[in-house]
Amino acid sequence: MKISEHCNELYKIGTLLEQSIQKMKKRSIYYLLIFCLGLAVGASCTTQETSNPTTPEDNFEVVLENYRLTGDETWESEKTYVVHGTLEIPRDMTLNIPPGTTVKFGRNAFVTVKGILKIGAPLAQAQVTQLVYLTSDNIGPAPGDWNGIFFDHTHDLESFIRGTVIEYATVALDVKTTSPTVAECTLRFNETAIALDGSDARVRYNDIVDNSIGVSTIGRQTLPRIEKNNIAKNETGIFCENVQSTIQHNNLNANIFALRLNVKFDLVVINNWWGHSDPTEIANVIIDGGDPGLIAKQIGTVHYEPFTDARIVDAGFPYPTLLAELAK
Repeated sequence: MKISEHCNELYKIGTLLEQSIQKMKKRSIYYLLIFCLGLAVGASCTTQETSNPTTPEDNFEVVLENYRLTGDETWESEKTYVVHGTLEIPRDMTLNIPPGTTVKFGRNAFVTVKGILKIGAPLAQAQVTQLVYLTSDNIGPAPGDWNGIFFDHTHDLESFIRGTVIEYATVALDVKTTSPTVAECTLRFNETAIALDGSDARVRYNDIVDNSIGVSTIGRQTLPRIEKNNIAKNETGIFCENVQSTIQHNNLNANIFALRLNVKFDLVVINNWWGHSDPTEIANVIIDGGDPGLIAKQIGTVHYEPFTDARIVDAGFPYPTLLAELAK
């Protein structure tokens, strides 16, 4: 009887041992399968990263935050640049933004130019074939979203802005004691499109529309030239404190006030289209010394005759097709 019980115990132990071994085998196979699967997935991921690496050259959006040039730069026209904070061009350095480039500006971003800024097609090029687009990066953009481009007393004659759309800035082009050429551009939906302070800038063949102020000129001993522009649908077309400004051959129609003089000296502006051929109607859109009810200090007189009696056909932005393509 004891021998039989002992045999039964041995049998049970053997059975349990065999079951344990089988479980261990199954677990080993299970873990081995998981390990192999992990190796396969890892190898697959490694292969994909190697064959399709993500490099800056593959990224069509470049984000710049408080960026300061360390040398001359030419941006790539097929990319979109997003500026946050300040973009600074130091003295003796040049930033070239070629035709076809888009630059978006975050809230209160601005460009400080102490060197040279060249935007768009070179002045020597016969025609503009692509536009540069400077706009707000905000959803639901509005005038004043970004601060604008500030030319900080550079005294250079090489900077230019040509074939460019600039919109939604506080002061799109704030020009102090430098004289860039602004040609064949559209400046729209800004608080002020162009502010010239002590500048001999050339502003010609532009559409300056739908701004609070189109062009502001202040400072003495300088001779800015504002010619062949469409300055329309602004609250004030031109705000003038520099009576040496040349303002001629422009379409100055459909503004609330076409021109506001704000100094005690007289201003001569001839051969412009004011939207009317009646001198009384023209006088109604000019604020000068003849409007004592609208001003609180001594102001000179605007002499606007002779004026054209029809719209100046060749004034303004000459590439409406490019502008339409930009909107697509």
